[in-house]
Amino acid sequence: MSISELNHFMTYVIDAWALLSIGSVSVGFISFVSRRIQEDIEAEKLALTEGVEETEDVALIEAAPAKADLAAADAARLEEVAAVSEQLSKAKENQSDSTSVPVSTQIE
Repeated sequence: MSISELNHFMTYVIDAWALLSIGSVSVGFISFVSRRIQEDIEAEKLALTEGVEETEDVALIEAAPAKADLAAADAARLEEVAAVSEQLSKAKENQSDSTSVPVSTQIE
């Protein structure tokens, strides 16, 4: 076997080893990712089955106070808007009663 034939053979050996290594790493990575995805799906299913009963109970309990809080907040906002509107109308009346003075901004 000559040196050139040996180099040619070793090139094939190294290429085959590299392809097998890449394939092995790829298969390991894919199996790891698929296992993680499956675990996440199972955990989500478990959380949903356990959480549905708890969520419904909590939602029913929290629904009434939440509506009352929203109504109180809306009433407070309406009062604030009314107060601001009243202040603006008073300010407008005061401006219309006062005399206006022209101001010149010419620079000489």
